[in-house]
Parts: sequence; structure tokens; C-alpha cells
Amino acid sequence: MFETKSSAADFSRARRKYPPRRVLFLLIAESPPSSGGFFYFETTIGKDHLFRETMKAVEFWPEDKPMRRGVDKRLMLRRFQTMGFYLLDTCVSPVDKLRPAERKKSVLRQTPRLVRDVLTANPHHIFIVKSSIFNPVSMALREAGLMTRVLNTGPVPFPSHGNQRIYRTALRRAARKAHLLL
Repeated sequence: MFETKSSAADFSRARRKYPPRRVLFLLIAESPPSSGGFFYFETTIGKDHLFRETMKAVEFWPEDKPMRRGVDKRLMLRRFQTMGFYLLDTCVSPVDKLRPAERKKSVLRQTPRLVRDVLTANPHHIFIVKSSIFNPVSMALREAGLMTRVLNTGPVPFPSHGNQRIYRTALRRAARKAHLLL
């Protein structure tokens, strides 16, 4: 349905289908991926790393089962929503194909909008995903008086390239701390 040419409006429209009534646990990621495997798109493309590993961490998908192309994500997204989970991206469009300096500039340029979005969501707890955005995002959240809501005290790697277990463990620990998982 969605190709790599998805726009910021496409990502926003998909995300707006699943806002919880009350955001209990907000995940903040870097940006939608250029691959087209956006967290809130309703069908997997087979490269949905963040979605797959998040669903495994919150036990909506078996940890030992691969998540292939064509999986209908809607039931898991509704469960995620019902439990008070939500995901926002620091950047509204993909930055994963940018050179590191451009990527960093994009993150820094978009953190003020992200902070406004976080203030609007008013989450109980916040979890920052991806080591490269931890410092700029946490500094912006600290300036906005939101740092006490951030559950991870340090960077958590993106769940790919061998970091899947580290990510799942950190997310599961944070969700338990927020009393959203047993």
C-alpha cells in the first residue's frame, strides 16, 4: 500500500488512527524508515524492525516467530493503543538515508516540534529509542520540564543489527517500571 515515497502526511494520517485516550507510555523514535516499514502502516513489509521488536517486547508477538511481509498489524496496533502506548518520531520524514551530519541537523531542527507534540500527548512515561537521538531529545525534554518522565537513563539502540534483544529487554524493563507489563 505505502511505498518508500510516503510523505509526512501519510505517516501522520497512519499514526492518527491509533492514538490512545490517555498516553501512558510514549516511545520516541528517530524517524519513519525510508524502507516503507512505518510503525503505524497496517501491513508489514518484512523489514519492520521497530514494530516487530516492540510487539515482541510487549508480548503481542511470539519472540521466536519471524514477522514476514504481509502481516496485518491492525489488531496489535489496537492492543498497543488500548494499553496506552503511542509512538512519535523526532523527524516527520525519513532521515535514515541522509549523511550523518545532515541527519543530526534534521534531528536538531525538528526537536522543538517534537517537544510540542510530546506536550500535547502529555504522556505519563517516555522511552527514547535510538542511541543517536538520546542526547538531543533528552536535552530538549529536560528544557521543557519533561525529563522526569523519561524512563531510560541512557541510550537504547535501535532494534536491528544484533541489538534486538538489548532493545526488547530495555523496553520490557521500562514498561514494567511503568506498571504496563507484569
